[in-house]
Amino acid sequence: MAVKKKKEDLKQLAEKLTFKTKCLWDEMNDANREEAWELAGRYMNFLTRGKTERAAAQETATLLAARNFADMSAPGGLKAAGRSGGWIIHQGKLTGIFAPGAAGPADGFNIIAAHGDSPRLDLKPKCVYEETTSGFGMLKTNLYGGLKKFQWLARPLALWGFCALKDGRTADIVFGEEASDPVLTIPDLLPHLDRKAQRGKKIDEAIAAEKMNIPAASIPLGEPEDKDRLRLAVLKILHDRWGIVEEDMVSSELEIVPAGAARETGLDGSMIGGYGQDDRLSVFAALEALFSLKKKPPRPTLILIYDREEIGSYGSTGATGNFIEHLAARAFEAAGLEARWLAVHEALMKSNGLSADVEAAIDPDYKEVHEEINSARLGRGPCLVRYTGGAGKYGASEAGAEYMARVRAAFAREKVIWQSSLLGKQEEGGGGTEALHLAAYGMNIVDCGPPVLSMHSPFEISSKADLWMTVRAYAAFLKMESTFAE
Repeated sequence: MAVKKKKEDLKQLAEKLTFKTKCLWDEMNDANREEAWELAGRYMNFLTRGKTERAAAQETATLLAARNFADMSAPGGLKAAGRSGGWIIHQGKLTGIFAPGAAGPADGFNIIAAHGDSPRLDLKPKCVYEETTSGFGMLKTNLYGGLKKFQWLARPLALWGFCALKDGRTADIVFGEEASDPVLTIPDLLPHLDRKAQRGKKIDEAIAAEKMNIPAASIPLGEPEDKDRLRLAVLKILHDRWGIVEEDMVSSELEIVPAGAARETGLDGSMIGGYGQDDRLSVFAALEALFSLKKKPPRPTLILIYDREEIGSYGSTGATGNFIEHLAARAFEAAGLEARWLAVHEALMKSNGLSADVEAAIDPDYKEVHEEINSARLGRGPCLVRYTGGAGKYGASEAGAEYMARVRAAFAREKVIWQSSLLGKQEEGGGGTEALHLAAYGMNIVDCGPPVLSMHSPFEISSKADLWMTVRAYAAFLKMESTFAE
């Protein structure tokens, strides 16, 4: 009996003192699983329709309008936003959302910041050329963000984009997504001839970025003696379909993305596979968390869906810009307050922040690059990442201990299952998020997002259970009280 009691005491002590991650599937009942499946279905539709930052912004606006949020840029929108919330889209790619709380904006906001851009290939401003030896009209590409070049070869690709013509007209382009559409692709070198050109080289040298170009047409125009027949064939297709001439390409944003819909993944369908989950998974979860609130939260909400995070957050639509100040000022005006510079900045300094970005899950075949104790696992819930950055915490925004405790308490109140993680081993690389740029306003902020496999690839993998729990985590955060009142 004494031995048995000792074992029971030891078990109770372990339960009290240790922190263990839990498999969400073990904790979910049938109703929870049904919710997770339904949520995942809507998310996959969002992911499929929002493959670019502009498309994601428009999908977001559609969801907000359906929930009676107001366009704050429209006449009367600011007043309506004071009652039910509203949104602003800046330059077509950065979305700011405001929702009122029980308290006014003066004492701060609960802020969730995510991003709508993803690694991809862009078309260069002068992108159409002729390759006479091989017989193709070609499109030249430019890398955007951190991607593995080989993953983009020999696979179906689609063209998404936006073109602003000098006469004031615009053209939206989606090509390669319908079953009746042809697709695009970047050829890869066959293994019979790659010995010197690719094989044996370092992986980042085996494929040159300047060789990642797209055969767009192979039927020449005119007669054999005519010049530029294949180049003109490409330009004619662009003009016939979208009214674009070559000069218009300079004022276009044309992106090459993986073709096809997001899909359920795994024999059990428990996972979600698709392009752009970094970071549209967090975007969708933040929106669902906002929509799930049954009453006004204690503090007003700001949700920012930035552009350009994958290339350092620079530019007028990135987190290094001052759009957050503009959105906060609009929130003051929607609440009937004067948006004085000092008051707005004091409110931002008093705010609670979540940098909603995905985290790297342990890859089952490359566990050696992860520090196992501090790494994320698929299906264990959203990750609290206290700091990111590189070796020696360079480029990191590190959340304070007090703030970490408050977020943990908010999660505990709502029974959120979460995990603590860091991005791999110290000398394997690293990365940053928008937290660094928002922390510059003096607010408390921590990274929090679901884990993802194959991050930055054309087909990233997430867990339906993690999406479901991340929505609950973000909702718990939005219910947090003021830093000074709690």
